[in-house]
Amino acid sequence: MYRAPPEEEAPALPFELAHVWQWFAQLNGKRQNGMAVNPIASTEILAWQARHGIAIEPFEHALLDQLDALFLSHQHAKA
Repeated sequence: MYRAPPEEEAPALPFELAHVWQWFAQLNGKRQNGMAVNPIASTEILAWQARHGIAIEPFEHALLDQLDALFLSHQHAKA
């Protein structure tokens, strides 16, 4: 009888970074899609910052870029 391997428990999201995850979720919802899923452009992030009156720190921008890269990697792995 086949049994699926146990799922790894995801680590808890540090509350100090929860805002970056929320920002990514908002930006991800505005992502441009063509023939494939496209990365979130820096111009889109700048426009989002201006619209919401938020100044993103360089480390937060780097985290958004890393989250976007992971998202794209996951999307391409599905295809």
